[in-house]
Amino acid sequence: MKRIFCLVSAILLSACNDNQNTVDVVVSTVNDNVIENNTYQVKPIDTPTTFDSYSWIQTCGTPILKDDEKYSLSFDFVAPELDQDEKFCFEFTGDVDGKRYVTQTNLTVVAPTLEVYVDHASLPSLQQLMKIIQQKNEYSQNERFISWGRIRLTEDNAEKLNAHIYPLAGNNTSQELVDAVIDYADSKNRLNLELNTNTGHSFRNIAPILRATSSKNNILISNINLYDDGSAEYVSLYNWKDTDNKSQKLSDSFLVLKDYLNGISSEKPNGIYSIYNWHQLYHSSYYFLRKDYLTVETKLHDLREYLGGSLKQMSWDTFSQLSKGDKELFLNIVGFDQEKLQQEYQQSELPNFVFTGTTTWAGGETKEYYAQQQVNVVNNAINETSPYYLGREHDLFFKGHPRGGIINDIILGSFNNMIDIPAKVSFEVLMMTGMLPDTVGGIASSLYFSIPAEKVSFIVFTSSDTITDREDALKSPLVQVMMTLGIVKEKDVLFWC
Repeated sequence: MKRIFCLVSAILLSACNDNQNTVDVVVSTVNDNVIENNTYQVKPIDTPTTFDSYSWIQTCGTPILKDDEKYSLSFDFVAPELDQDEKFCFEFTGDVDGKRYVTQTNLTVVAPTLEVYVDHASLPSLQQLMKIIQQKNEYSQNERFISWGRIRLTEDNAEKLNAHIYPLAGNNTSQELVDAVIDYADSKNRLNLELNTNTGHSFRNIAPILRATSSKNNILISNINLYDDGSAEYVSLYNWKDTDNKSQKLSDSFLVLKDYLNGISSEKPNGIYSIYNWHQLYHSSYYFLRKDYLTVETKLHDLREYLGGSLKQMSWDTFSQLSKGDKELFLNIVGFDQEKLQQEYQQSELPNFVFTGTTTWAGGETKEYYAQQQVNVVNNAINETSPYYLGREHDLFFKGHPRGGIINDIILGSFNNMIDIPAKVSFEVLMMTGMLPDTVGGIASSLYFSIPAEKVSFIVFTSSDTITDREDALKSPLVQVMMTLGIVKEKDVLFWC
């Protein structure tokens, strides 16, 4: 709830019995929002406790001030149910000891807001969590429905965020969540609905909710916040950049999206066309991991213009702006011991190097092979005779894949002096909390999009159906995007088969 208090002193000149007397007038202003059906105590501020005389008058809005309230020192304003937001203004005047105190109270009756968060991925979920923590005090009365795959909220932490937890269906929105949104909306006269998800999965995550609520006249989609999933969006954009008439095709797909969400058609937009049209229907923000890609890549200037003011840069410095208590809450939720890592970073005067690992879903010998290949990469990085030597001695850290399992164990067991950063902690948490090491290198992943280029020593690509050697790796969309953005230089792209 937003509260704004202003205090102004004025001198009022009045004539009485042909004598000029001055009356001190102290004017204070209160501006606030009140949710429908909530009670707000209207009272004077910055005043003494007793007056010779006092009264209230209503100066704007549908008449609601009762006669007995006009001569009360304070009264309860019960926000009525309305068809739209409305401002109600009340002015208090109290006189005492030749001084006049005026309090102007301006209350805007607003609809309740329900914030919905759906995400299976680490990066967008972390951005959403940071947003909630940053705004939880200002918007303390907002209800929050959360479906996250990578962040687990305890009952205690969920209560602190005024959140209710719902499962994902696979990696996307469950029917249970859709039903909960409908039930909540049905319990309200009107409702502002805010949706938050990752851009790449936005159609699968929010279209079910929008389609189910399209016939609800009491729901206003107040905002849609979309956060990059990682590198996936950039690979898609790279593959799409040479498409002819991109803006026209996006506009055509907007009509398909609109008809689908309104239940007029069962035809769905696909790919890029399903994720970059939300702003044409609703107030939307696209938080890009690297917004500058749409500038650096000239063939995507038309998309930049199409998105217009809805195009935003993802923020990484919000943590530093939080209060001590909110920082502790964030660290507790994500399971990161910042103080412990800081002590480990400072154990010597050597710079810190973090190797980022990967995993495989195959078993047996394949896992052992993946582990040994990563051990070889680390050895090359720390061996002075290797062409990939870091250039000087470093304290060695390892950030394994959250599902690395035995692969992580083998890598850690291969180096006596390697310090483990818990695999469950997303690397992006280090970025958000200002805990990046001096140097990073490892297996290619989207996390390198969030690391300053000067900290990246090398990136290793592994063989796949489409990448069989280093030349293939260099030509791959991911590497092309990384080199275009200056994340990595060609000489720092390594490959193992």
